[in-house]
Amino acid sequence: MTDTTHFGYQTVPTAEKAQRVRAVFDAVAGRYDLMNDLMSGGLHRLWKRFALARTGLRPGDQALDVAGGTGDITAGLHRLVGRDGFVCLTDINAAMLETGRRRLTDRGVVGNVACVQADAQRLPFREASFHCVTIAFGLRNVTDKQAALSSMSRVLRPGGRLLVLEFSKPVLPLLAPVYDAYSFHVLPALAELLRTTKRATAIWLNRFACTPIRKRSPR
Repeated sequence: MTDTTHFGYQTVPTAEKAQRVRAVFDAVAGRYDLMNDLMSGGLHRLWKRFALARTGLRPGDQALDVAGGTGDITAGLHRLVGRDGFVCLTDINAAMLETGRRRLTDRGVVGNVACVQADAQRLPFREASFHCVTIAFGLRNVTDKQAALSSMSRVLRPGGRLLVLEFSKPVLPLLAPVYDAYSFHVLPALAELLRTTKRATAIWLNRFACTPIRKRSPR
């Protein structure tokens, strides 16, 4: 791993990224879902349903939601595994995890659900523990993405599924200027409208403009 990494459109020391990301999510935890709805036009909910339809989970299975934030994916996994299954929600950020825990409780998602504060790069679970592992819009915020992917693969059972939901570069060339205009102008304006901090604005622009994903892959 290099001594520097990306944080939005900035290059920062690798050792500082986790702390910066944590500060951003401390600031937006309470309005995370509202920001997602406004900035994606509600489409993030459809994308999550698309991912959940591909988990391959059955009643009684074990599932892990990494960087699960406010628990949208966790609740969906819980519906799929039923009362005889088990779902674990993890997030490195304590404020996000507590928000997720409260919202799951409010929805009646309790009993066979655990909330664990954990780093995606070093998941504290035994090998081959889960039938499915998901991470939705969280991989970009991990400092060492390969370490996180390896950690998630380690806890996945043979034949299980690892689902990574992320943004990437538009496939159709004509969409690129529209996508960039939305990322650079509409999203920052929405973030300011919601009165988030300037640092939070930067991370939300990062989440939707997808700089790290573009740098890593043409797809």
